[in-house]
Amino acid sequence: MTNFLFDLFSNLALLAFVLAACHLCNRLIPGASLNGSHIFAALALVALLLDAALTFLVFADSQNRYGQFSTSTAFFERSCAYLLAIIAAFTWRRIARGAKVGAGNALVIHTSPYSKSNLPM
Repeated sequence: MTNFLFDLFSNLALLAFVLAACHLCNRLIPGASLNGSHIFAALALVALLLDAALTFLVFADSQNRYGQFSTSTAFFERSCAYLLAIIAAFTWRRIARGAKVGAGNALVIHTSPYSKSNLPM
């Protein structure tokens, strides 16, 4: 369980780093539209594939040295940590997009008290 939590926290730290780097690039480079959630999901899926290759090809050949890392349950814990971090990335994106859309509709100018018309900004 502690390995799962460590894997999850390290993946979430990597997610925060990728989101911050993409946000910084989008701010500094005009016209750039990097999506940090998609980039993190691609990185996590590549890491999951490499982890599977290490677990079932490399670590499986040397059981006496890497026995705890070559089991299927250890790989399942690591893959769950990857998938939960990807779900967190897309959830973060959805929440951030909803906050951005909601903030755009917050400012309304009331033009006339008689006609009750509004001018959205």
